[in-house]
Amino acid sequence: MSGHAIHIKVDGRTYSGTYKVDRRILTVTTTYGMKSAEINPRVAHEALAHQLLQELVQQEKSRKGSTL
Repeated sequence: MSGHAIHIKVDGRTYSGTYKVDRRILTVTTTYGMKSAEINPRVAHEALAHQLLQELVQQEKSRKGSTL
């Protein structure tokens, strides 16, 4: 994966992914999915990337049978 590396801790576990910016869209990519959002000029890119990564982790954890 190319881009900027990011890491978050959720429930004592560390999750990682990468993010990249293309025009006004920031996309976070992990081994279990990707999520994009339009960039708000008042929000730092890394903060938005962390938020999207956390949403991806929560979605994966809520799936039936998830081992995350």
